[in-house]
Amino acid sequence: MIVGMNLSTIGTTAADPPAPRRSPRRDQILAAAWDIAEESGLGAVTLHEVARRVGIKQPSLYGHVGSKLDLYDAMFHQAYEQLFARIDAAEWTGTAREQVLGLSRIVVDFVVENPPRQQLLFQRTIPGFEPSPESYGLARRLIDRSVALLSELGAGDPAQVDVYTVLIAGIGSQQIANDPGGDRYTRHLEDLLDLFLDHCAVPKEAP
Repeated sequence: MIVGMNLSTIGTTAADPPAPRRSPRRDQILAAAWDIAEESGLGAVTLHEVARRVGIKQPSLYGHVGSKLDLYDAMFHQAYEQLFARIDAAEWTGTAREQVLGLSRIVVDFVVENPPRQQLLFQRTIPGFEPSPESYGLARRLIDRSVALLSELGAGDPAQVDVYTVLIAGIGSQQIANDPGGDRYTRHLEDLLDLFLDHCAVPKEAP
């Protein structure tokens, strides 16, 4: 589910990473990069094409992103910020089981809406790319939140978390690959999570 996730550290709480430098030009650069990724895939993102779309010369990009991998890192960071904006805007009431279902639905819908997000956040699509510690802190924040909820339900050991992450990332990948724009796979999310939690012997009336 998370690029390079180290489950030996689950259960600890990651501090919120510092926000990257913001500027209108940087926002334009990231918007252009995402447009290219949506049109032609993440691998098609180049500094030359981003600069052309933004209307500047390529050397001018280096005042905002130091390299192509730095650009991918900025995209990774921005995508997680956008995901957490959705998570933070949701109402978190109900049982821990209901909150696991709600969090999972937000994550799956977020990546399915934009396949490059799925590839960048949950897969190793770009050779040589590793998120910076600051950006990876956001990924850790998501897994820590998931583990905290699963632990409340007695399903937070590393093997169970592995299964959960496979389920969430896998259903998104299947939807994107085999029914883009539809819900052939994502409509089964709640049923699959129920099966998983039942397998972990978590009662449906769990707090």
